[in-house]
Amino acid sequence: MEKLQRELVKLAEAIENNVVRKPAKALALDRLGAFLSGREKPGRETLDKLALLAGFQDWESFRKALHGDADGATNYNK
Repeated sequence: MEKLQRELVKLAEAIENNVVRKPAKALALDRLGAFLSGREKPGRETLDKLALLAGFQDWESFRKALHGDADGATNYNK
């Protein structure tokens, strides 16, 4: 568990260094810990934002690519 907390602190620091608007560190770590431990599930909006960061239009597109034949390139018009 100590290793997980150290990794969460490193993640929070990296996020703070790269994001203009800094979240409340303690709250962010608590929520991230809750997600990782399975005590709390992220909402649809959060999942969509994470998928967008990974290069997909929404969570469903990401899931299909993860568990199927699609990839991120199918989300962009050429």
